[in-house]
Amino acid sequence: MLKKIFMLMILLVMSRAEAGGWSPEMRIGILSGVNQVSLKVSAPCVMINAAKGNVLGKIPAGGSFIVDFGHLKLNAIEIRPEKIPLQNLQTEIDGKKYFGGVTINKEKNSLTVINLVPVEEYLRGVVSKEMSPTFPIGALKAQTVAARSFALKNRKRHVAEGFDLCNSTHCQVYIGVADYDSIDRAIDETRGEVLTYKEKVADTNFHTDSGGMTASAEEVWGGKVPYLIAVKEIIERGEAWTVKVSAKDFSSRFGENFGDVQSVKITDKTFSGRVQSAQIVGSKRTLTLAGSEFRRKFSLPSTLFDMKFTGDEIIFTGYGHGHGVGMSQIGARDYARLGWSYEKILAHYYKGTKLKKLY
Repeated sequence: MLKKIFMLMILLVMSRAEAGGWSPEMRIGILSGVNQVSLKVSAPCVMINAAKGNVLGKIPAGGSFIVDFGHLKLNAIEIRPEKIPLQNLQTEIDGKKYFGGVTINKEKNSLTVINLVPVEEYLRGVVSKEMSPTFPIGALKAQTVAARSFALKNRKRHVAEGFDLCNSTHCQVYIGVADYDSIDRAIDETRGEVLTYKEKVADTNFHTDSGGMTASAEEVWGGKVPYLIAVKEIIERGEAWTVKVSAKDFSSRFGENFGDVQSVKITDKTFSGRVQSAQIVGSKRTLTLAGSEFRRKFSLPSTLFDMKFTGDEIIFTGYGHGHGVGMSQIGARDYARLGWSYEKILAHYYKGTKLKKLY
């Protein structure tokens, strides 16, 4: 009887250890619109017909090959490890290393290359790009939980294109394999943890620097989100920025019917001090634009700005970097330097959310 109990305990421990390496699999868009892609795998793999699931062939460890649009006869193929877990495989895609395997979809005129990667390994290529590895561990852990929550909440954002998330700022910047002890620690020590609101994973937006106060989701995107509200920062104002645009260039951005700029005036600001709308007067017409439109047209760091017309140029001066919603990465750094835990940092930026371990 004791022997059976002992064996049961061993099996239980083993199953938990195996489960500890698992995390949800993500499909991250890496390349699109390409005619061919070169691949190299670190361990024995199989090539699979993605539509039917049958094995097309085997690839040895260190095997490299090229997939060409003209020669690919199937609509989609997958490269997965033959024996080892997906997270232990590394695949080079055009010379750049990624954890996990690959799916290649054949579109009408080109190929789309997708990285098949477990969430925890995906985070190693996200957190190291979104936040400096030199930041305090409390900030890195907060960033990790925010990035994990965002990924799982926004899964299938690009489902029409055949993958979950892209690798740019539209989703989260993802660079593949990265090796930083501080980042690995932040990921390992928060493994499987996400923020939830009313038992659902929260949409944990974040940005570089709020400039003194974060913005609510409602004032930036129009939709009210209970846990994405404006909160004050420890530092009232961060590093200032200035963008100068010549009067001629400024006017040209609004078309021939606008004429030459005559004056500019901010007409409304949000609760957090960001530009809601501004009026610009041209020699032919007058326009009222949202602050976000100014930011887009003139590549401004944020909508927390003032502007003036000198006759020769329009000068934008402001604070902050990014949309301002959710966690400020600079703010998280400063709070962590004060000794705040990642739990406290997250609670500050995402009001009313709860930390939950999913796996």
